[in-house]
Amino acid sequence: MNYKLFFDSVVGAGKTLYTGWNYKAVAAAIMVILLHKHAILFYAFSALVVLDCLTKWLAIAHDYLIKQGKTAPTILQSLIAIKAARSAGLISSEVMKHRFLGKICIYLLCVMAAASADLIMVELSKPAWAVSTIIGYLTATELLSIVENLNAAGVEAVKGLTDTIKKKRM
Repeated sequence: MNYKLFFDSVVGAGKTLYTGWNYKAVAAAIMVILLHKHAILFYAFSALVVLDCLTKWLAIAHDYLIKQGKTAPTILQSLIAIKAARSAGLISSEVMKHRFLGKICIYLLCVMAAASADLIMVELSKPAWAVSTIIGYLTATELLSIVENLNAAGVEAVKGLTDTIKKKRM
């Protein structure tokens, strides 16, 4: 085995790894922050709230189409009618923005309070349960709201889900 060639290869690899170390360190830190468990939970909650908002728009647009004389509008027709319902003043971006930001703030406050409670429980050598309970409840509540909105938008497939989710949430 040629040890000199091996040593030169290791040194070359080290120099390559060292080159741009500050950019690599920043990129790694950003990835750690963005892919942290709590960040992913925040993204998931945000996605649920966005879906809740979208399904609420679908329900409003569905009602708008029915008031316009359309019988049994499809989900696609309701989706397309969101713009018309917005033009008619039934959907307000300002209201939806405050609803979204308000929900996210409340959710974050609840989860932070639960995390504090769990920290106290761990310090008392007791099992931590608050975060999982709060996150589970908030998730089930958002899911229920989405299903109720879809039901109001005339989606037949979700009719029985509302009762099922209510039973699981209890």
